[in-house]
Amino acid sequence: MAAAPVPASDKPFAVTLQSVPVAELDKLMAVPGRYQSYDAFVSNAVVGGVTMAELNLGYFSTAEEAEAVRKSALDRFPGAVVVNLAQRREEMLRSTAQATSTPSAPAVAAAPAAPPAVVQGASSVPAAPLTSTEPTSPPVSAPLGSPAVEARAEQLMTVSREALAARRLDVAVDSLNQLLLLPPNSHSQEAQELIGLARERAGDLRRARVEYELYLKLFPQGEGAQRVAQRLASLEEGATPPAGTAEAAAAPSAAPASGKRFTGNIAQYYYGGKARSQSLVTLAGGIDQTTVTRTTESAIVTSVDLGARFSSPEAETRAVVRGTGSFNLVSASHSTSLLSAAYVDYKRSESGIAVRVGRQSSISGGLLGLFDGVSATYPVTPQFKVDLMGGVPANSLVSAPAERLLAAMVEADGIFDRWGGDFYVIDQTTEGIANRRAVGLETRYSDDLFSTYSLLDYDALFRKINAVSLQGSFQAPAQTTVTLLVDSRKAPSLQLTNALISTGAVSLKALLQMQTLDQIRAAALATTAEARQGLISVSRPISPKWQIAVDLRYSEIGALPAVGNFEATPATGGQYGATLQLTGSNLYSARDINNFNLSVLSTPLFKGTQISYNNLTGMRGNDVTLEPSLRFYTQRDNQGVKLNRISPGLRASYRLSNRASILGEGIVEHSRADGPTNNDTTNSIFFYLGYRYELF
Repeated sequence: MAAAPVPASDKPFAVTLQSVPVAELDKLMAVPGRYQSYDAFVSNAVVGGVTMAELNLGYFSTAEEAEAVRKSALDRFPGAVVVNLAQRREEMLRSTAQATSTPSAPAVAAAPAAPPAVVQGASSVPAAPLTSTEPTSPPVSAPLGSPAVEARAEQLMTVSREALAARRLDVAVDSLNQLLLLPPNSHSQEAQELIGLARERAGDLRRARVEYELYLKLFPQGEGAQRVAQRLASLEEGATPPAGTAEAAAAPSAAPASGKRFTGNIAQYYYGGKARSQSLVTLAGGIDQTTVTRTTESAIVTSVDLGARFSSPEAETRAVVRGTGSFNLVSASHSTSLLSAAYVDYKRSESGIAVRVGRQSSISGGLLGLFDGVSATYPVTPQFKVDLMGGVPANSLVSAPAERLLAAMVEADGIFDRWGGDFYVIDQTTEGIANRRAVGLETRYSDDLFSTYSLLDYDALFRKINAVSLQGSFQAPAQTTVTLLVDSRKAPSLQLTNALISTGAVSLKALLQMQTLDQIRAAALATTAEARQGLISVSRPISPKWQIAVDLRYSEIGALPAVGNFEATPATGGQYGATLQLTGSNLYSARDINNFNLSVLSTPLFKGTQISYNNLTGMRGNDVTLEPSLRFYTQRDNQGVKLNRISPGLRASYRLSNRASILGEGIVEHSRADGPTNNDTTNSIFFYLGYRYELF
């Protein structure tokens, strides 16, 4: 379930599908797949003194649009109502303002929310009137909601402040919006000020002005009224923040124009590793001892992620550049780089028509991988969309001349209740020769308790199934989740150019001068492995802070040839594994995770067992994060060799400023292998150290 996104000021309406007590969250039903194009979120309200969790669907410009969706949902949610979230939020804030601006007002005890601003549809239970008691102490500076509401508000405010400090403005506005939809609480007033600041920093000056004006309207005597008035004046005049204020120090040097937003970061790490091995080999004439020390890894890895968004009521344009480069300092290794995205995307708001140009992955579904080219989406009806893609494959295992890719897809949702899916065709050529020609089908199903996804990709050139996959999830009683996966696919995907791997030819045209098409097809199949895997997983909470999970896995991968920088690997045979996990959260602080893991593995060549513990702890307001770990692994193979390995490790990060962080990890590994003829001891260390810097 997604957290509440930010409703646009011109889309204030939503549909409340269902409302349950917060203690019975497991009774919330899943949102049907036909509504996946909308935002689904949960908000809190107090009705009759009981804190309720509300399942909502949004957002809509008019009550009529929301009413149409409400009527379509009545078969599953008979109590669905249309609400005006903007009006509801203002009513909540007004309640807060009244409680803080009247010195003689009695203290509020478990203040319930204002009733949802119901516009149309099924009637709702009216909220109980505000209750009060005679004050036994001086009035508090802000109203206090129920303990549950205050706890949730505190959590959201913490997230909001951290996101503002880190300039993750989408997250900040999202969290503040959720907080402002809560019943009146001690953070409501501050949240109304901060959401204006967050929108201003995001470049959305129109909505920032609305938020500031609402603050002054509701809290004219509030602690931040002077600051907000100054910020509002600077927006009206296009001025910079008043000198000496906290906002002046924190605000960007130049506020972006309305509708513009830039994001980006760069990260760079040094990876290093050394190993020292001692070996004792029993020979006919005695014992031979050798010691070897070697550098296993030495590389500098740099990643860059840049983005820009230009929006207007009519359209949105995005530009994205994302890539990674590795410079290896070990002579036996190769330096590599990958540009994973470099495109411009344009989408019309009203029609939904979208065009993307540049290096990209598939818009939706299909086994295309990266390609350089153009893709377009055209919504034919609310239930049907057509996607067209064309260009040059960008992630081929083998470089072939004059490659071309064309693909078309029809997406369908809401034709049948709970069902959706798509059908696609792919045609790939090199020098005009068909390289890959496939058809595929994806299906999706979702109801209150069960969801599933399936994929079938068939290659017409090879007349073989390229991939088949089935995934499902079932919500059992007591918040128990059962997950299933069955998957079989060719690795790499079937293409005639796979034959170039083993033959060494430079192109299919050159290879066709020496071999027949059937021989090339056979060579391509010989260099393509079959990868199969299966999984069944069961997880459930056993207390508010602990969760247990059990996984059963099967995998099998055929032999793979040497490709580029990858060495040849033999077939694995059937591998069976079982894992028991116990995870505890927030056991001794506001942010800690403790994971205990027991895994067993059985393969045709060996049997192994691993016991591990992993911890994550945030300190100093999450400026410092420590992640210690400890693993012990033991294995015995078919040759009578026993291996024991212990691996302590520590990962840490430190936030130097709102934009800069340093990160690092070190793992020390001690292993000993004892066999009939030799005894080996190896001590290794692996580490990385680097930084991450937010550019905007």
